[in-house]
Amino acid sequence: MSKLPGKMTRKQHWVPRFYLRHFADSSGQLHAYNKNSGVFYRTKVEDVCSKRDLYEVKYSDIEADSDDKYYAQNLIETKLSESESQISVSYSRLLQCCKDAALEGDAFRRGRQAVCKLASNLIVRHPATMLADRNRAREGSSMLLEDVVLTEEEKALLDWSGWNSDHKALAELSVSATLLFSEDGSIPANRIYEAFLEKRFCILEAPIGSGFVTTSMPIFIIGPEDDSYDFHLAYMPLSSEYATVFSDRLLLPPFARLDFSGTECMNRLLLLNCKHWDVAISRGSGPLEHAVRDWSQATSAKFMREKFTRDGRELSLDAVIYDRLKEKGQTIPDANDRGCLDEEDLCVIFEHLLGEDDKGLEYSRVKQRID
Repeated sequence: MSKLPGKMTRKQHWVPRFYLRHFADSSGQLHAYNKNSGVFYRTKVEDVCSKRDLYEVKYSDIEADSDDKYYAQNLIETKLSESESQISVSYSRLLQCCKDAALEGDAFRRGRQAVCKLASNLIVRHPATMLADRNRAREGSSMLLEDVVLTEEEKALLDWSGWNSDHKALAELSVSATLLFSEDGSIPANRIYEAFLEKRFCILEAPIGSGFVTTSMPIFIIGPEDDSYDFHLAYMPLSSEYATVFSDRLLLPPFARLDFSGTECMNRLLLLNCKHWDVAISRGSGPLEHAVRDWSQATSAKFMREKFTRDGRELSLDAVIYDRLKEKGQTIPDANDRGCLDEEDLCVIFEHLLGEDDKGLEYSRVKQRID
């Protein structure tokens, strides 16, 4: 059997640990909430967003308890670790640029690219995505390989790798490696990366005493509506202090400092609009508890406390969204399953956060430096 040098990594993460560490407290621990059990708990970075042997490819005909049941074991995990090491350096420099209000220059540009690369990677390597693609590869392995003519050298290489003439395992490993690591521009991960890179990039800063919440799927996206991979808007927490919005909308400034209600709003939106999360994570217990409370209330079709006026009436922001959903013939729980907010809904939210009175944020400090 083919084995890479070094110890086998059994606990394999779909959200990189370097990303999760930016949400850890001074003791290196995370505050977490499990959606399925409804339990709040503390955990180590190593013990969340992971699954045993997540990226390993099993031989088709082998005993379940065999020590040699994986083809090219640790290959995907090792290559992911190498990729993450490269992304993490530029990513950390971007966060330092945010602290220094240095939103231009090479470090910021490379950091922005790292965020886009991480975002596309998170989408492609999520277990729900990987499982579907890998199953399709196994089911279609005969069709995939029927037109392939192997040379003697290629056969010798495959024999050396330990493939044991297992077409299904070979097809699954090939598809996984291609989806995650290929530089071909037509591969989904690269098309997603380019879509993120083309958007405006707005940094949001949380106030001292608050913080951004992330999840086991740390992104929500509005759109795309076709197979172009283009989208209207995306949101991603970067750390407990910073988050980013990707959009074409000119109303978004390059930097915005949110107040407590604005930060809670973004935390709530992430939990409401990201379908594939099972764990929510935060540096402190307060932001996480508030986000889960608001998410729970919203999924029960209750209105939350943030107020503003419309036609002289005091309403919650969620009441406006709920009215819009009723017009579409959807309830809030049903809309959550489909992705409850569209671009127009997000406009309501961001125009509220970035309104004329600017009550929700302050960005003059950075704006002056950019001007």
